[in-house]
Amino acid sequence: MVQHTGESPNLGRAKREADELTAVYSSPPIPVLEIAERSGVNVIFANFGPNSARVAGFCDFRNAKLFVNVADGPRRQSFTIAHELGHWLMHRSIFVDNPALYPVLPRFSTPLNNGPLEKEANTFAAHLLVPDRLLKPVLNPGMSAVVLANIFFVSRTMMEIRMKGR
Repeated sequence: MVQHTGESPNLGRAKREADELTAVYSSPPIPVLEIAERSGVNVIFANFGPNSARVAGFCDFRNAKLFVNVADGPRRQSFTIAHELGHWLMHRSIFVDNPALYPVLPRFSTPLNNGPLEKEANTFAAHLLVPDRLLKPVLNPGMSAVVLANIFFVSRTMMEIRMKGR
């Protein structure tokens, strides 16, 4: 897999893009499927066959489709939709012209698939699903990541990352 690595990730842009899309929502969970469809992409839940154990999802940039692993749980699917939507909104022009640069979203991240564009898509997804303006009012000392993850309909791991301010 080849990844565009010529620049540092623009995490501020990723956060701003996510904030713009979630501004109309006043409480969690954020309806990521609705946001994706409003953004002009068709989300398809697909059976990836023998690749199901390795692939969470991918985007078909030429046909405006996000493919999500039907075998994954709903929280993982929400993250996959948000992550791929980040690529659609922020990186479409790069990947349409250079499809070899685009990696599918693996189910497990490694340093090889965590370049600048992946970091941007992950940041976008985290802030889309757990916007700062909705997290801060409910973030109380001693509140567990599990409770917050249930409120926002995300994984405990992702909530722990967001609670640390990333």
